[in-house]
Amino acid sequence: MDNQLTNGRTGVRRALGFDQAVPRSLAHRSAVAEVFVTDTAAVGDEFLAAVQLPRAHSLWFDRLVTYHDPLAVLEAVRQSLLVIGQRYLGVPVDAPASLQRMGLCVEDLSLFHDDERAPLEAVVRIRSDRNPADSGYFRDISFDATVTVDGATAMTVHGGGIAFPRDAYDELRALQQDSRDPGTVTRVDPLDPKLLGRRDPRNIVLGRAGERLLLVVDQRHPSFFDHPYDHVPGPLLIEAFRQAALLTATETNQLDAPIAAVTELRAEFTEFIELDADIDCVTEIAPGSAPGFPLVSIGLRQYGKQIAHGTVELSSYPSITHR
Repeated sequence: MDNQLTNGRTGVRRALGFDQAVPRSLAHRSAVAEVFVTDTAAVGDEFLAAVQLPRAHSLWFDRLVTYHDPLAVLEAVRQSLLVIGQRYLGVPVDAPASLQRMGLCVEDLSLFHDDERAPLEAVVRIRSDRNPADSGYFRDISFDATVTVDGATAMTVHGGGIAFPRDAYDELRALQQDSRDPGTVTRVDPLDPKLLGRRDPRNIVLGRAGERLLLVVDQRHPSFFDHPYDHVPGPLLIEAFRQAALLTATETNQLDAPIAAVTELRAEFTEFIELDADIDCVTEIAPGSAPGFPLVSIGLRQYGKQIAHGTVELSSYPSITHR
């Protein structure tokens, strides 16, 4: 199936294809099944990516409602940024990237409805302030993305981060890790999936140690750790934000059940989060939060200081069909 796109300013007409995934190396994925981007195009000063969400996926299909997960679409946007950076903006294939800030807003949740017959296909339109002449050296790069489904705006995403030359990244990470004292890893079991609207305990990234809420970092997870990392990857941290929001909202009676969509999310990450030390999660209901549409403030702490913070807004689905 092709999504025909026309740019009136240049007269360029381009068909974005959904027939096959782009090479997995461009999306920084090891498994072909983890690649959601199928095609890209440059149109004027914007970039387009075709994305398709799989109908069955160990992480994103682990849900209790017939709605595609907005965070699965966010993952597709993340991959689109990587592919476009390499194809059009001069980012080397092996260049690591560090996400500094990210925000999303679901504009129309009804567009995420799963008809249980076809995969969700969408087009991501991206603007970035990166110049191909930058060569990827430590400059903060901002982006704005709009996701459309059947021509209608489903979600907007904005954010920014830093792309590193490989040798500079390796040197920086070695210095950071050598300067830190050995951490403590408290072994905790993942929370009951029923508390978080899931079925599979492998997809739970939070656990309790007394009064502490801790991240569970399972490096065997087939999606979060599709390939080895030297830090906790961003998609796992975003999932932790979502799960912490659901848990807090249900425990404070802002939600009757942990079945709600992430419709807004704002997050900032100040440092790389290490794999070998506890990561504490601290939450509270934010001022102005309303029952049924809770807004939750979340902070992640490691080595005694806050290393990430943000807010998550949860919303009920337009209509719920339980799976």
